[in-house]
Amino acid sequence: MNQTLRGEVRKLGLEGGLWALATEDGRMVELIAPPQDLCVAGLRVEVVGERRQAEVTIGMLGDAVRVVSFRRL
Repeated sequence: MNQTLRGEVRKLGLEGGLWALATEDGRMVELIAPPQDLCVAGLRVEVVGERRQAEVTIGMLGDAVRVVSFRRL
């Protein structure tokens, strides 16, 4: 199932570094397989992500999505 999230891209130092989205509603969501253009700390974006096959990750932030698409805000 796809979901749309809005927020700010963050680079977290867990497990050698990972990319996450600090959502507008205060959650931190790990971004699985983000495209290189999305990997910019501080970038405000809308991400369409797929939860299937993204439940267990090394970062263990509690929520994760596999990036399907994104657009800058």
